Amino acid sequence: MEALVTVHENETPAQVTTAAALDELLRLASDEARARGMLNVIFIEARDRNTLMMVVGGDETVLGFTYGYRKPRYYESRGAAAEDDPVMTCHASLTHPIAFSRRCVIPLETGMRALHEFVETGALPTCVSWAET
Repeated sequence: MEALVTVHENETPAQVTTAAALDELLRLASDEARARGMLNVIFIEARDRNTLMMVVGGDETVLGFTYGYRKPRYYESRGAAAEDDPVMTCHASLTHPIAFSRRCVIPLETGMRALHEFVETGALPTCVSWAET
């Protein structure tokens, strides 16, 4: 297991090599987002540069996946809702506002399973439904 985690855009990503270190970093990022009264979008990069983005700071999350070659075929998580509203408003790296459709929202527990799968494999997690965007 090895990944780089970006919580703040102007800081060096944190390297994690164990599940415990990953969980602790996510806990700290979530605590910071809650203390600021917002949801944060963090970025987790695997060895092959595939990237998973994850909303932290709440009981629900949204995931996004981008292949390391950074060309189209981007994916977003798909939850149970069929409608767009109410949107989930977040801030990427605690700075840039972004809104996600309610269709993208999944339970945090499911997002955590997907995150661990991603860090172990570097591939698009299979425990989540995805839509190509």
